[in-house]
Amino acid sequence: MPYISEKPREYRVQPRYFADTKVDVTEAITPLVKAGWAATNDDLGNTYVTAPDLTARLAFLPEGPDSTLWKISAGPEPTVPQWLVTFDDRVPTEIVQDFTTALADAYTRGPDAYLGAGRPAPHRAAGQWVDPVVLQSPDQLVTRSTRPGFLRHVEEMDETTERWLFEAGPPERRWYASASSHLPAPLLDTLTTAAFDPSPVHRYLRRDQLARLPEGTVAAPTAPSPLEVARVRAATSRSLSVPQAATSVLAHTTSTRPPALPKPVLAGRAR
Repeated sequence: MPYISEKPREYRVQPRYFADTKVDVTEAITPLVKAGWAATNDDLGNTYVTAPDLTARLAFLPEGPDSTLWKISAGPEPTVPQWLVTFDDRVPTEIVQDFTTALADAYTRGPDAYLGAGRPAPHRAAGQWVDPVVLQSPDQLVTRSTRPGFLRHVEEMDETTERWLFEAGPPERRWYASASSHLPAPLLDTLTTAAFDPSPVHRYLRRDQLARLPEGTVAAPTAPSPLEVARVRAATSRSLSVPQAATSVLAHTTSTRPPALPKPVLAGRAR
């Protein structure tokens, strides 16, 4: 008898930091395209989205050399990044979307908004400070660590080290994001809030995928809340305006990719 692939069913995953990356990541790139950024694709299937003045850029790298799926950077000179944010291939797409939405808004307000550095204000994501160096969610499954002291800019840009490291999820399904020293404070605040946000998200899952999620984190969806309805409408409106060049390669089809390798341990980076 020929094998018949099981059809995925829709589930609600809560908290969202258990949800993993979506198959279609268009919604994470749409805010930048709507802000006038240009999307191009390479022969491998990677996508690059660049600001009109070339001072900010996003790279979506499903065929990249390691488990980093997203690289977002900006700098006053087109080829010299001032700051870098990365997300690996397990980060929920909604977290990336929250960051790109904030970046698109900052870009429209001018260089001071997306290039101006500053010390981040005290933050109470999920209502709890642990200490000035480590911020942790009440369930201890999301952590933001701050690396103190002097860091060489070139090492932050080549991902040898980072000022802020985000880790989330259970040990067997952990994801990572990072941010460098000169990320403007409002963008760091957005990234922190997004990483710690426990709001539910929807995913289409097969039974084998469902079994890998912790008990109690998934449920069949009920009627959406007014806030969820508004978010879906906004996302739909944005996706309708994305040029075909941007949408043609944004299906992050995990079934055609090899299993994600563990995050490599680099000098100066604890994993």
